[in-house]
Amino acid sequence: MRESQREKIDEIVKFAKKNEDTIGYKTVVDILKNKEDSVTETDILETIEEILQYGILIDYGDDEGYPAEEIGPDTFIPADVNISQKPINVYNLMERLENDEINLSPDFQRNGNLWSLEKQSQLIESLMLKIPIPAFYFNAADDDRWVVIDGRQRLTAFQNFLVGEGGEKKAFEGLQYLRDFNGFTFDDLPRQYARRIKETPIIAFTVEKGTPDAVVFNIFQRINTGGVILTDQEIRQALYQGAATELIQRLAESEEFLEATQGAISPARMADREYVTRFLAFTELDYKKYYKGNIDNFLIKALRQVNNYDKDQIAWLEEKFKNIMGCCSAVFGKYAFRKYNTNWRRGPVNKAIFEIWAVCFSELTGDELRRIVERKDEFLIAFGKLLQDSEFNTALKAGDQYSTVRRIDMARNFVREFTC
Repeated sequence: MRESQREKIDEIVKFAKKNEDTIGYKTVVDILKNKEDSVTETDILETIEEILQYGILIDYGDDEGYPAEEIGPDTFIPADVNISQKPINVYNLMERLENDEINLSPDFQRNGNLWSLEKQSQLIESLMLKIPIPAFYFNAADDDRWVVIDGRQRLTAFQNFLVGEGGEKKAFEGLQYLRDFNGFTFDDLPRQYARRIKETPIIAFTVEKGTPDAVVFNIFQRINTGGVILTDQEIRQALYQGAATELIQRLAESEEFLEATQGAISPARMADREYVTRFLAFTELDYKKYYKGNIDNFLIKALRQVNNYDKDQIAWLEEKFKNIMGCCSAVFGKYAFRKYNTNWRRGPVNKAIFEIWAVCFSELTGDELRRIVERKDEFLIAFGKLLQDSEFNTALKAGDQYSTVRRIDMARNFVREFTC
């Protein structure tokens, strides 16, 4: 056993003694790990065996149950966080922007110009006045195309005034101290001011490749400080761009989805795309195996899987989604994905009911779906009665693993009565 490992064991035991002879497994691993030492599974097992001899209890964090719908990925080992500080300047960012090596796509943050042109101009003025600006954070898993975690509005100002769209840079306005430059562009500035801007050092932190998904997601949630904080779906859209996110956008904008939901799911903040992502997750993954009550982990896994699909698989998935949305429209009409009572009063679109029909209808053949459509009046009335069932209604209200599986199973049994 290495001397450094022995020292860490002593540190672990010392802390555990202060904590009623208990310490979490993740804390043990985190103390063992650091950037200087390579910690193997054998090292971890040896350490745990040694700790147990001191009468220390290892808490592995196994939950007896799950909350209603846990939000945010699983916890992680802090030692796995791999964030670097890059020694760069404004000119380096300008080059990346000019070569499309920083993702400023409005696909995941729809308001790329929250700042007025005056406020953007004053940011550039700060550079000319040698006033430091806040740090930037990037996800640099793909070094050829960084994704902005924090600093989007400032980068948009750089894009508008220093790089330009198609070479056309915006003219400064509202400058407070260098008023002579109002109405002029970056290219018009005296050399000393242009040089001062380009050579301004920037504090840039990059989340490096190999950092666990849970860490990256959590960093997005903690650090993003823009005028409008990103929703979880916007974060997913930013982190997992590819075939999946492109498909999700198309499906969220499709006539079939809009008709089935009666246009009731707002596209603002990507609420509509979250529904489509849930459809992909519950139909493409084994939800009984992979859904443990944490919706973020489940949706992330689906995005990663669908991003690896080929064109034929994407086309098949798109057709399946549209067929099921069309079937829901034909059967339920304005009651699709909603609770309704015996007086036909309907509630808002319900995520749990959306997931139910995503799973149950995706399991049916074309002939079986047609039989349900043919018996739609009977089906609609019967499902209204199921909605009054206390067990089913209780299962609809929770997002834990048991409730999710139970409500889908009950709906599946209900559907069988109309397909046999």
